[in-house]
Amino acid sequence: MPRSGGASDAAIPSFNFLMILLTFAGAGLAIQFGIGGQKGLAFVFVLAGWVLSLCLHEFGHAFMAWKGGDHAIAGTGYLTLDPRLYIDPLTSIVLPVLFTILGGIGFPGGAVFVNRDLLRSSGWQSAVSLAGPAMNLVFLVFLVLLYRLASADADTIRAVLAVSALYQATAIVLNLLPIPGLDGYGIIRPWIPDGARAAGDQIGRYSGLVITGLFLLSGAFTRAIFGAGLTITANFGFAPQDVVAGYRLMRLW
Repeated sequence: MPRSGGASDAAIPSFNFLMILLTFAGAGLAIQFGIGGQKGLAFVFVLAGWVLSLCLHEFGHAFMAWKGGDHAIAGTGYLTLDPRLYIDPLTSIVLPVLFTILGGIGFPGGAVFVNRDLLRSSGWQSAVSLAGPAMNLVFLVFLVLLYRLASADADTIRAVLAVSALYQATAIVLNLLPIPGLDGYGIIRPWIPDGARAAGDQIGRYSGLVITGLFLLSGAFTRAIFGAGLTITANFGFAPQDVVAGYRLMRLW
């Protein structure tokens, strides 16, 4: 039975999260100093970075829910950033990772369970949904800082940072779409009529299939998300050629 508690007591990073963080940092340093096979390291760096961002995304939802009144969430483990404890590891971690690697677009994971009845207001419900993409933005800014610190001739590290930034940018764009099951819908959900909300909630149960279908069947949808991501990364200062080079590096086939 989950118990309520303070966020400061519950928000201690898990061993699993710290190992992923160490892998991300280690792969980055190895790339920077030319240690080991660059393609394999690029794959590990991008993959570890994406899993880190998924953990932070879910943490954002959970922490904002705690702030908004769902104090029971402190006892669920969601605040430890441990990927094993999310509501559905398959939809939260495995499928997003596979889709990201194969499709080149940051695919959103399944959200943590939040008891919306415990939240203090409709505004807090919207804030909980917004907190996930906000954490993706924080991670994107972190990548921007690393990119700017890298020397101009550090081609490989700049490339993997750039493609990692693209995944964050596309994840933000995709998550903010007002499609049931995505955070964009969660933001507007408290403010729409009851009938529309009930219908949206039913559709949201199949959001993974809907989004996957859009990507597989609609080239225009995929191009729009990808194009928006490229625009965002360019505006943050990432060179398009670095994004392309990073995408080629992290593909092992």
